[in-house]
Amino acid sequence: MPDNELPGFLIIGLIFVVADGQILYRGARRYLNGPDGREGGGSVAWMMVTVFHLAAIGVLALLAVVAPDWSGSTAAFVGRLGVFLLLMAVAHVLTLAVLARRRQDHVVESRYREREPDRPDVAEQPTVTPVPGQEGRAPRVSPDIGHQGPYRA
Repeated sequence: MPDNELPGFLIIGLIFVVADGQILYRGARRYLNGPDGREGGGSVAWMMVTVFHLAAIGVLALLAVVAPDWSGSTAAFVGRLGVFLLLMAVAHVLTLAVLARRRQDHVVESRYREREPDRPDVAEQPTVTPVPGQEGRAPRVSPDIGHQGPYRA
């Protein structure tokens, strides 16, 4: 790429990266907050968009300096920009997949927590099946025959 096309390519690419990053951030924040309007999705969305920005700017920088066999024509410039946009679309889809996985984990966790009060407390359940007439976690044991005490060695 000739030196006079390099700044234009980088500026156009950075505009696309920042615009797509803002779209991802705003959508991801709403998506992760969910329909109940709970807070807390903003930090995860910000981390994901930061990774997206770093990856997309890295791809942009590589495309700006790699592939010296492309001529300095307008067709080569548009072709390089097209390759960049396709790679950015892949990065966008990967980011959405990670966000979807994060939301799915949150939905499963919240449904599990909703069901948790219905479960009886584990500490209230007996560890063994008690002998009839003996209730509770630690039923009485009968003494051993040899020493007339509970399990002496």
